Amino acid sequence: MNHIAKLHTKIIKDISTWESFLDTQEFQIFVQSPSYGEFNQKLGDQSFILGLYEDTKLVGGSLVIKVHARRGDFYYLPYGPILNYQETSHLKKFTEDLKAMAKKDKLAFIRISPFIDETKDNKSKLTKQGYKRAPMHMIAETTWMLNLDKPADQLMKEMRQNHRNLIRRSKRDGVKVETSTNIKDLNILHDLLQQTAKRHNFNPFSLKYLQEEFQAFNKHGQVNIYKAYHEGDLLAVSVMYFYKNSAIYRHGASNMLKPKVPASYAIQWQAIQDAKQKGCNYYNFWGIAPETAKKHPFKGITRFKKGFGGFQKDIMPAYDLPISPKYIINFLIETIRRIKRGF
Repeated sequence: MNHIAKLHTKIIKDISTWESFLDTQEFQIFVQSPSYGEFNQKLGDQSFILGLYEDTKLVGGSLVIKVHARRGDFYYLPYGPILNYQETSHLKKFTEDLKAMAKKDKLAFIRISPFIDETKDNKSKLTKQGYKRAPMHMIAETTWMLNLDKPADQLMKEMRQNHRNLIRRSKRDGVKVETSTNIKDLNILHDLLQQTAKRHNFNPFSLKYLQEEFQAFNKHGQVNIYKAYHEGDLLAVSVMYFYKNSAIYRHGASNMLKPKVPASYAIQWQAIQDAKQKGCNYYNFWGIAPETAKKHPFKGITRFKKGFGGFQKDIMPAYDLPISPKYIINFLIETIRRIKRGF
């Protein structure tokens, strides 16, 4: 008689168990790491890791953040859950058990943002389990990624010619890129982000957000701050996270002191080389504006990111699973916000 594996979920207490599971994934993104959960807890939100098991084998799961909001608390799964979506029973069981937990916690809804391709088939799988398209996004849904499994000269060759020229010019102009893990440098980044936000019309992260995120990963040696100087003048600052097989361009800002000096190009090229040296398979430029978007805060930075070569990955947008009638209030508020923002 054949043994039929029994699916069940349980909260994972042993961090190494989840870290080992993430090692098996093609894309290993820092927002599913235990450190990201720790960062959110510092901001006031609880978190836990829910694993999906076939008997004793861990086959899926997700970091789950319990977000406190005036319009109703909810569970948020950043780029999760990580499951075998070909096995419909996996999504069904994980959803059922998480829904039971959400009801017990008296939450308004569950919001997921799986790091899977945006396809009709994947959308259908979610809607069959009761999920509906969220009124607004929570995390980058259109991303630009670079496969690092190539020699540096090949990566340079596959860039836009303008980018190659600017990287070479940054060397000729004497642009110096320094790497730092000093949290005080985030004050400089924060100041520059205020300036950049005004130029490109987006809301920057708070200093506390930048600091807490940085500290959670810095103790594991998973983050670098890059500062670009020209003739002693600081021109640009960026923060890159290095988590398992992925490097992530998380934050970046520059001033207009010397707009013709290609400081940001020098930073990116240095970070790409560092990612290769650390053994990363992918360099994730994070969010870009969809081609169809007429008004989007990433419109200006999109051409910059795409010029380094790579490929676009369209990820499933956020989907919600309503738990209580409070969800209607959240849906209306977020819909109004999205209409006002224009994207």
